[in-house]
Amino acid sequence: MEKPWIETIRVRSSAAALEKAITILNEEITILNRSKHVQGAYCMQHQVYNGDMIISIAWESHISPQKTREGLMLAEQMMQLGSVDHAVWTQIAT
Repeated sequence: MEKPWIETIRVRSSAAALEKAITILNEEITILNRSKHVQGAYCMQHQVYNGDMIISIAWESHISPQKTREGLMLAEQMMQLGSVDHAVWTQIAT
């Protein structure tokens, strides 16, 4: 059985910079959620550090876990806002 996996793109910035970028990022999330291979894409802001934001993309498990073209494009866009961490996570326990 294939394991679920997610791709995350996290940016550390300022609340003001994120506020300016959120419209474009929401459009990207909407496009991702229309993809037949995406189970869900979400944009979340840290509840204490308002300048921290993460985009999480849950992919269908039959796709090999990897940094995807979509994730790489988002990470590149987010680099304009601040420090970016782009990672792939796989399930290790059920």
